[in-house]
Amino acid sequence: MSLSLDAAIRTILLPVAPGTGDEYAQRAEDILNDLGVVEDHADWVHLETAAWELAGKPSQQFKEFIARLLFSPGQAPETFALDASVIPAPPGAQDVLNAFSSRYFEMHERVMADEKCDHRQARRILSHTHSLVLLATGEKMTASRIYSMMLRDGVDLGRSWSTPRYILDKCGLAASINVQDVQTLFAQDTIGEADLLGDLDLQNCIAYVAEVCRGFGYSRDLANQLQTLFVTDLHPPYLCMLHFQLTAQSMFNHRLTNAYEFAPRGEPVLWLSSEYNEVGLDVGLSPFLNNAKSVDTLNSAWAASKKKKERHAARALVDLLTELDCLSDPSRSAAGQYLRALLHRMLRISLQNNTALTAPLPQLDAEGGRRLLAGAAVGNTGTRGVIEQRLTDCIALREAGDLTRWRLRGFGDSVFTTNTSQKKLGDAELKHATENRIVAVEAHGGRLTEKYVQDHLFTMRNVLPLRLEELEDRAPIGDWQLELQFFAHDLDAGLSEDHIVEGLPVHINYRRFADVVGMPVDGDFLALLSTYFTEHLNAVHVHSRTRQAVLNLI
Repeated sequence: MSLSLDAAIRTILLPVAPGTGDEYAQRAEDILNDLGVVEDHADWVHLETAAWELAGKPSQQFKEFIARLLFSPGQAPETFALDASVIPAPPGAQDVLNAFSSRYFEMHERVMADEKCDHRQARRILSHTHSLVLLATGEKMTASRIYSMMLRDGVDLGRSWSTPRYILDKCGLAASINVQDVQTLFAQDTIGEADLLGDLDLQNCIAYVAEVCRGFGYSRDLANQLQTLFVTDLHPPYLCMLHFQLTAQSMFNHRLTNAYEFAPRGEPVLWLSSEYNEVGLDVGLSPFLNNAKSVDTLNSAWAASKKKKERHAARALVDLLTELDCLSDPSRSAAGQYLRALLHRMLRISLQNNTALTAPLPQLDAEGGRRLLAGAAVGNTGTRGVIEQRLTDCIALREAGDLTRWRLRGFGDSVFTTNTSQKKLGDAELKHATENRIVAVEAHGGRLTEKYVQDHLFTMRNVLPLRLEELEDRAPIGDWQLELQFFAHDLDAGLSEDHIVEGLPVHINYRRFADVVGMPVDGDFLALLSTYFTEHLNAVHVHSRTRQAVLNLI
């Protein structure tokens, strides 16, 4: 192997994996000997390269040399151009290597034509194919994501992401989404919506999702962006566009501000659009075509071009997608899951507003009330605690007696409403109007452990300083008494009962749902069930499977 041959083949600018040493030139020498090249090998490579550039077409011998240098089946290794170990099947390393090596000159000619660039510049672009394949397969990056990421490092891949997309396509690696992919994810998200968002209404969903995403590193005002998109400046096509971009993001490391890499006029978007149209959110036949025709990037310039009534929502969409693009892939994936859940809640609320309520609860009579108590006592209802919390609301209010003697806080709150945000000492609480005592109620589906109890006491330590002025306006904090009632299906043995939390004496009363099965189901209790249980669960934002769980109990 000569250094001159090594230098000659590297000046062709074929893609070469990092760390490749003199074995690369040895492979070239073996191929040239096999082809019967008798001239000085380094000179031959220079002359053939120059002739290719001058004539625009390579000689047949040079084409075979390049094809074999890129891919030598049966040799060890078979290639120095691509990292074959990261290429999954399908298409598989053999197919990718064969496609790239056999089409190299075709691709070179196409890149020159598309980019209006010179011969050497096209070779420089193709020289990055190793990185393109590595990122597209190992990292599941789309062409637009690869292009934008490498552009930030000053890597020239042409004037737009379409050139690396073309290269990956010719290698059989272009990212694509079919309608079955969209339908499968849509079905999964439909099921997961209730688990992720509980019984939150749309406004509280927006606040909750924004807070969750802040934990994933989302730094902009997501709550305001979502409020604009979903409520104040609602333009349904933008929601469908967001939904499709988040669908793509769930499958690939995609640049979300790119609007056209996944053929948004195709069957997947048409199917998704039909889902929006069917629930009463009019997005038209093709939201991308109607709202971003020939727009490569959803950016501030695109938003500024929109009509005044759509401009605020367009800006919110751009800001949201731009911020998501800046997150790490795991953070973007996690945030996307919650944002898709929010979109599904919007879809379901719209459907329920335009149709009869699914699985509505009837007004409970005495027998229905007794069955509800007995059914809830059997075990976790599988509703993320919604049935348990609504039921404990009614039990606590019934046992409180004359409600004019109490100040209520938290009754009717969603299971996802945090105690800290509402300054509550439990899921719900009753503060006596004249006496220095508070009864707080905390519902827990399943088995209650000391760890859960201690976690709740930790939350109370954050809440009490926020309530200190209010409480001490009547009496010193040490003169108050808090009875904390924990409801659960099962209890660990030896749970702690008495604590001092930030100076407040706390006594914990542990109760099983089975303990209240025999409570009187009289007119007063039925009235509470009507207001705090049935009416709440018959709201359109509450998932029908929660109501169905109640119907199964009664």
